[in-house]
Amino acid sequence: MIRKLFRRFLRRKIKARNARRFKRFRADFLVKYHVDKKGEAHVTNARDISAGGVRFWTDREIPESSVVSVSIFVPPLGRVVEALAQVRRVTRIKRGLTFSVAVSFLDLKQEDREALSQFAEHLSKEKGAELLIDHADIVVRRSGS
Repeated sequence: MIRKLFRRFLRRKIKARNARRFKRFRADFLVKYHVDKKGEAHVTNARDISAGGVRFWTDREIPESSVVSVSIFVPPLGRVVEALAQVRRVTRIKRGLTFSVAVSFLDLKQEDREALSQFAEHLSKEKGAELLIDHADIVVRRSGS
């Protein structure tokens, strides 16, 4: 009897933990972020993205709950998604040299949210679909070059 109750509780807890408002997809998109308006911009790669937020890699520890501005280049949609976002989770990885930062969007434009949501939905319906980006098409300009 106790085992059955424990299993039910565990199932509910796992379902609640994995419940997401928006579907997410793995992506290697470029992300530019500012921790504050005066700070310098940092460029990195996304780990995954959804209509609710983005997770990216960085070599800087960003305090949880801080607000950052993000710009994400989304090649399949042919647009740059820009928003203010709040840091929800920071995880130290690779012996402390790299951080995984998860942020949730605070003011994403409705058309960007809908585009990301529709794209994630489309990818989830395509079994075995992989998102491939031709990095030769991405040009990085350096100041002074």
